[in-house]
Amino acid sequence: MKRLFILILLSIPNIAAALDNNISIGTTIEIESKTLNEKRIIQVHLPDAYLNGETRFPVLYLTDGPGHFSHTVGTMNFLANNGRMPQMIIVGVANTNRTRDLTPKILVSKDERFQNGGGADNFLKFFEQELIPYIEKNYRTQPYRVFSGHSFGGLFAINAFLTKPELFNAYISVSPSLWWDDERLISDAKVFFNKKESLDTTLFVTMAAEGERMLNPYNKFVNVVKESKTKDLIFANKEFDDEDHGSTVLRSQYFALKQVWDGWNMPRETFGEGLSAVQAHYKKIATKFGFEVQVPEGLINNLGYSALGDKKLDQAIEAFSYNVKMYPSSANVYDSLADAQEASGALNKAYKNYTKALELAESNDPNKAMFEKNKQRVAKLLQ
Repeated sequence: MKRLFILILLSIPNIAAALDNNISIGTTIEIESKTLNEKRIIQVHLPDAYLNGETRFPVLYLTDGPGHFSHTVGTMNFLANNGRMPQMIIVGVANTNRTRDLTPKILVSKDERFQNGGGADNFLKFFEQELIPYIEKNYRTQPYRVFSGHSFGGLFAINAFLTKPELFNAYISVSPSLWWDDERLISDAKVFFNKKESLDTTLFVTMAAEGERMLNPYNKFVNVVKESKTKDLIFANKEFDDEDHGSTVLRSQYFALKQVWDGWNMPRETFGEGLSAVQAHYKKIATKFGFEVQVPEGLINNLGYSALGDKKLDQAIEAFSYNVKMYPSSANVYDSLADAQEASGALNKAYKNYTKALELAESNDPNKAMFEKNKQRVAKLLQ
């Protein structure tokens, strides 16, 4: 069973194109879970670049999918488009029995209100043995996983971190309900960190203005982590005093994703040092995060036009030629290379690449008319 989530964007320059081509932010799939003994609805967002090549992408898994899927997709795309993180596949899991799935077993508390909880370990087993293998089998993924949860989902994130720390590369816990089971996870955290000498993982925890019941155990947990001597763990926390329990999620995702992908953004001075410096930066990123990273097409394009504007024609051609090599199915990279070749007087090469750009352009490509105009201009010059 598949359904499309459709979003029509009207406030963009090319309104006609938007009306002709609906923009989907994801699909829904249904998974039959043997672990949970029920069917589960999953939402999946694929990056725009997913359809334009064979690139693989890291994955962000979310609890409370219907509530947080769309704004998380928007936050991810915004940060990725501004060079702060890579594009990601986003997987949102819809609830059936939220309290059951997201809360750890009750071992201390006598509170009768939550006795239907305690299935977090089984729900995590669903992620480990069914959902993650399904996503990694059916989609092009990188070996880098991020988990994010809010409220009981934030509690689930911390419980997963303490019980299966290697399952995800990074954990985001938004306003975790650490009061659960008389704050038992605080004690569990102390035991965990006393035994864990090193842990190559990122943990980011946030809290809004939510009162002592939420804030006190949060502060205790933060202190436990900060006082631990566990090596290689990257930990950060942030409070949003002007947000409440519900409103804090969007801002938390923004700051958390920036923390998880800290170091991804390329310094301005590196851009000014040319193609080799840019390539070295992305090689460094690949080493840090443990998967192959391609330099974004748009970044190289900007690098080439910056050199072209400075009349550094050899550097411009070098950058644009690299883009053609890395993104051979993109019409724009051939048009850009042709611009530099035309400026250098290599009109035959420019004509060839303007022609190639036109051949690759889809019927709805907003730049197609420009490709045609460029080709005709150079054709006249050649005559």
